[in-house]
Amino acid sequence: MSIILKNATYTYMAKTPFERTAIKDINLEISEGEFVAIIGHTGSGKSTLVQHLNGLLKPNQGMVMVNGVDLHQKGEAAKAAKRRVGMVFQYPEHQLFEETVYADIAFGPKNLGCPEEEVDKRVRRAMEFVHLDFATYQDRSPFQLSGGQMRRVAIAGVVALQPQYLILDEPAAGLDPCGRDDIFTKLIDLHKKTETTIILVSHNMDDVAKMANRLIVMHEGEISLDGPPQEIFKHTEALKAAGVDVPQVTALLNRLKVAGLDIDEHILTVDDAVESIVASLRRKKSC
Repeated sequence: MSIILKNATYTYMAKTPFERTAIKDINLEISEGEFVAIIGHTGSGKSTLVQHLNGLLKPNQGMVMVNGVDLHQKGEAAKAAKRRVGMVFQYPEHQLFEETVYADIAFGPKNLGCPEEEVDKRVRRAMEFVHLDFATYQDRSPFQLSGGQMRRVAIAGVVALQPQYLILDEPAAGLDPCGRDDIFTKLIDLHKKTETTIILVSHNMDDVAKMANRLIVMHEGEISLDGPPQEIFKHTEALKAAGVDVPQVTALLNRLKVAGLDIDEHILTVDDAVESIVASLRRKKSC
């Protein structure tokens, strides 16, 4: 099971003076169970790319398939394939529209035709997942919540659909560090507990380095790099050309390595970096 793009190209406002090709001849496969981060500079094509994955955009050339089904063919099979892909847009709180938190989260499952009992179960599970107490928040207006709480409600609404593939376009944009960490911790939990495929759009290398097992770097509408984080971060020049940089931890370890410290410069987390530096200093002291 996977999402596959074959020679996908998309041009905004084609055949007008404002024509702009956002993605060019993309060939890509995202397999079930992966945690993929798509990174790149503003305007690199990453948001356009992910809007093809659930059929919001149709490529001018090429095709998009979910679990072997062309998303743009006619019939129930294509509709069912699209429902397997959930999308959380940047600033997802702008998607909220119902009078209560419960009604907003329940909207998607009801549209799927779920029985009332199943809808209730899904709402409760989704609220528990985003750490919103059911009794406290079910009857509240989503527009009376804090920004972080609104973001949780919006994510819960997509989680309640129980998608096989979950796409999030800059879900932490505008949040403070605590709110960002909270959102990302929940995504990691969701991936581990349910094996949901996560596709995360971000420009923050420090965030994605801690979560993703695969990075896709977009540059000028094309995929410039694709692979495990440890491999991607070796290509510093290609990353700079794409308008992104290595994580701060990696940059520090690279400088220490150049300075003569015997450490693994491909470590991705602060805790592992501290252990490596301490161990290296102890070895150096014992010599």
